[in-house]
Amino acid sequence: MPKKHIMVVDDNPNNLLLILRVLEEQYQVSCIESAKGCLKALTQDTPDLILMDVCMPEMNGYECCQHIKQDSQFSDIPVLFLSGQTQIEDKLKGYEAGGADYLTKPCDIKEVLAKIEQNLSLVDQFQSKLNEAKSVATMAINQNGELGMRLQFLEDSFKCQTQEALADLILNTLQAYKFNACVQLRGNQKTLDLNLSGHSLPLEESLMTEVLGHGEFLEFGHRVLCSTSNISMLIKNLPRENEGLCQRLKEHINSILNGASARMENLNTVNDYEKNLLGQILQAISKIEKNLIGIEQVTEHKNQGMAEILERLNNKIHDSFSQLDLSAQQRSYLLELLTDSMDEVFDLACEDELLKCQFNEITEQLAGITHTKVH
Repeated sequence: MPKKHIMVVDDNPNNLLLILRVLEEQYQVSCIESAKGCLKALTQDTPDLILMDVCMPEMNGYECCQHIKQDSQFSDIPVLFLSGQTQIEDKLKGYEAGGADYLTKPCDIKEVLAKIEQNLSLVDQFQSKLNEAKSVATMAINQNGELGMRLQFLEDSFKCQTQEALADLILNTLQAYKFNACVQLRGNQKTLDLNLSGHSLPLEESLMTEVLGHGEFLEFGHRVLCSTSNISMLIKNLPRENEGLCQRLKEHINSILNGASARMENLNTVNDYEKNLLGQILQAISKIEKNLIGIEQVTEHKNQGMAEILERLNNKIHDSFSQLDLSAQQRSYLLELLTDSMDEVFDLACEDELLKCQFNEITEQLAGITHTKVH
């Protein structure tokens, strides 16, 4: 472990030499003879602590300390003042300037060493707590980001209308967690195996199928297999070296798995309903087609019968004209009545034909819908 670096600033060389001899066994020591020299030396070799004389020409120790504390790069370095001034006002000036401690000359060597050790320890404790706080803050940010991705997945999953769309969403979400993964979705109509680069390897497909019945998580090395009744996921790069992170990520994986499984179950239910509905429609179409054939036969038989009746009526009327003593006007009137009646019957027959065409059109539309759904 490298020695801590102590910078001693004093315009008296004898004082510098004395302090150097006391400290050099435990610390790396650099001796500076002026306040301005101290400010310049900081940029070249930053110390862990500064022992600063107060009374120096050009710039005193208080002024030098103020400059140090105003620079964010060096403001955390503890400054211990050395001074022959013992009044409370002098100590207050040191505190106001940013000093960490104040030692009066002549100094007891043991006191100097104790003060240095104490302030270095405080710096280490502060740095340790600062690092811990940064770590906690970073973890909180990461957890919030991970939670956000998890919530976004749950929201987006219920927008997926197909197995393929749900599989893509699962893989993209796992990739956002920096996972290398593959997934198997078991629908009522088909089983889908995918990874980020396309289809899964045969062995991966086999493992994701056989993991059923072995619990939700099956861990081996950096890999973990997890499954529900309709979905299996294989994570290939779980960070085992960080137990806390690993456990947290497993919770996210479990949440994604359960959310995807719920959506998969919903898709399966919808597919079953649509399949049943399509079957009922197909049965209805078949019945409609049979009924249309029956209606067509009845209509043709009816139309043919009416045509024969009208034809016989027409012939009988013409034959009766020779037996009846009718004027030309009366004959014309009767023929006109007969013609109008025949036209009305013909119009009714045409309406039957139009109705048949409309039924045929409806049947074709239903057949087209079912053909699209099935394919």
